[in-house]
Amino acid sequence: MSLTWNRDADSLATLPIPARGDEIPVDGIPVTAFVGLAPRGPVDRAVRVRSLAEFDKCFGAPGCSCRMESAIRQFFLNGGINAVVVRVCGTRGYSRIRLPGQQGEWWLEARNPGPLEHLRASVDYDGLAVASTDTFNLVVQRLRAAGSAWIEAQEVYRGVSIDPVSRDFVGRVLDQSDLVRITGTPPGDRPCLTIRPGSLRESGYISGITAANAGAVPDDYDLVGSPTAGTGLNALDRIADLGQLCLLSGGQDAAIGPVALLAADRYCRERQALLIIDPPDRWQDVETVLRDQRRSDFASPNAVTWYPCTWLRNSSSERVQTSAAGAIAAALMTDYRTRDLARLPDSDMTVLRAGIQTGPEPSRTDALRLARAGVNILVRRSALHMQLQGNVTQARHTGLLRSGDTLTGRRDLLFILRRLRIGTRWVRIYASTPQLWQEVREQAGNFLHALQSANLLAANQNRPAFSVQCDQSTNAGFDGRTGEVCMVVCLALFRPDEYFSFRLQQSPAGCHISELGTRSTLALTG
Repeated sequence: MSLTWNRDADSLATLPIPARGDEIPVDGIPVTAFVGLAPRGPVDRAVRVRSLAEFDKCFGAPGCSCRMESAIRQFFLNGGINAVVVRVCGTRGYSRIRLPGQQGEWWLEARNPGPLEHLRASVDYDGLAVASTDTFNLVVQRLRAAGSAWIEAQEVYRGVSIDPVSRDFVGRVLDQSDLVRITGTPPGDRPCLTIRPGSLRESGYISGITAANAGAVPDDYDLVGSPTAGTGLNALDRIADLGQLCLLSGGQDAAIGPVALLAADRYCRERQALLIIDPPDRWQDVETVLRDQRRSDFASPNAVTWYPCTWLRNSSSERVQTSAAGAIAAALMTDYRTRDLARLPDSDMTVLRAGIQTGPEPSRTDALRLARAGVNILVRRSALHMQLQGNVTQARHTGLLRSGDTLTGRRDLLFILRRLRIGTRWVRIYASTPQLWQEVREQAGNFLHALQSANLLAANQNRPAFSVQCDQSTNAGFDGRTGEVCMVVCLALFRPDEYFSFRLQQSPAGCHISELGTRSTLALTG
């Protein structure tokens, strides 16, 4: 029995990837990803989390609080589902277990870094052939805390061999372990029996030597990671339907730096995902917020933040800054769960407070100033609830789609574009021909018609809600080329007389989506 970390990130995706001839799905809840510091657990790997208890079992540790834990707690308390967590880490110190042998020492190293991976191991020869001197049984356990009797995970390996050419070689077998691996050069004999102190034959355990805590918190480069190695943000690459990304700062009092912010925005732009960012802790008054926004070069229609900061009191009654990103993410996904594609109402989104405290509510004048700067506000409505007001992104009216930069509008738009990208990626293995263009046009049209039926697109008797163009004019130069297909889509998202136009170009390297602006009329193409 072992604790499973979901090594295959595709298993996290609830969206079936359409093949040629399939309909593009209009249902299914997009994934909300949380990337940031956690006390322990797998690093740079996307892990599905279905509850706070699951998060706590995999990533939590007694007495250790962090923004990630707070965000996950708020996400599930507010009804969120379909979450994944990517832990990033600033230290690469690993706990190790020393297993003595007659000819030397065997060393097992924890798979996951950090001082809170509390492991122990036991060696016995039970049930093995008496004449065998090169096999042994190994038990590895992960404990809740040092010296605890609470076993969170256990792996049992019977009859493993010290022979490198054997199929049961312990080094090869432990390649599949979620807890440990062999480090260093193994000695020429098997480890000695692990005997409980004070006993002659009763099996015992050898506890790991805890890794030194370097005290390093993740920096911007840890959060961003490497596209080649699939670390940091890039651990999410294989999750198709990534709808929201909650990027959490490495330190309890540290803000996300410009490197991570810009990289995350670019990543979300390429994946058509919404970037949800807690405000920096220094935002303690409206003037500081406005001054920071004026000085910042960052503006994005895909990013959302708010004021004031949130906080709670810890077990020592100390005031600690905390995260509301999980609550906001859950609120933005609520209608996907309850009414499929029905747009969130224009009224303010209600989120459960669940113990979070906020600063003083800004005046109406200050709220308008903040909205113009791309910052929403959190307002207490009762002892149990808060509301997110403003409905703005951090576009700050700098993009082509000014009326499409509302938070709820942008969320819907990203959903549509993401599903079109995912739903038509099957074309990448086929030659670009007029027949293929017609199939793409019909597939995209059927999907948009379903959205229109769900009232996500605006239409009336005189004006259509959308058009899809995928023909010789959009595919000039692509005829016969494998995987190269381009279509232009026009969408009436808010009013029947306002169409948002996009160019989607699929290629073997990926899908590039361009915003072409708005128009008041369109010509439907067959």
